[in-house]
Amino acid sequence: MRKCLFSNVQPPFMNVPKTVTIIAFLLLIILLSCTHNQSYIKSLSNDITTQGFLNDNCYQCIITAKPDPGIEGLVASRESAHINLIKSLEKQCYDTLINATAQLQGISVTDSFQQCLLQQLKQCIDNKVIVVTYFNEDFSETAVVRIYEKGLQQKLATMQCK
Repeated sequence: MRKCLFSNVQPPFMNVPKTVTIIAFLLLIILLSCTHNQSYIKSLSNDITTQGFLNDNCYQCIITAKPDPGIEGLVASRESAHINLIKSLEKQCYDTLINATAQLQGISVTDSFQQCLLQQLKQCIDNKVIVVTYFNEDFSETAVVRIYEKGLQQKLATMQCK
């Protein structure tokens, strides 16, 4: 009579320790939680028409600059518009954030309020990112700029000027 040699042998997957299985499961959970943030950021990247808050941490400015008058030709007009856009980018970002702050606080913009906010908003403006630029039919150039900072909307709503 023959004996079965494999009767006491366990399948190979049964030899895997429980700790390795638990670690693999936790790693999978962590990876899935990270993909949520990436998908949210990717969904924001499609919105280039909204001027204002995209969420509590991101404000989007849409800035347009025209070429200098008297410039002729497509390339020269676009180059002039691009130079004007780069020159005015920071100032227009400040202006839109100052207006957003005044609107959030329900007050009007005065010269003293504007000067006070310019210094407080410098850190926010340093966190700007140009998402996309494009040229319009009138040879002007438009830039979509996003300003990222954690709790930006709340920060602007509670800024104090003396």
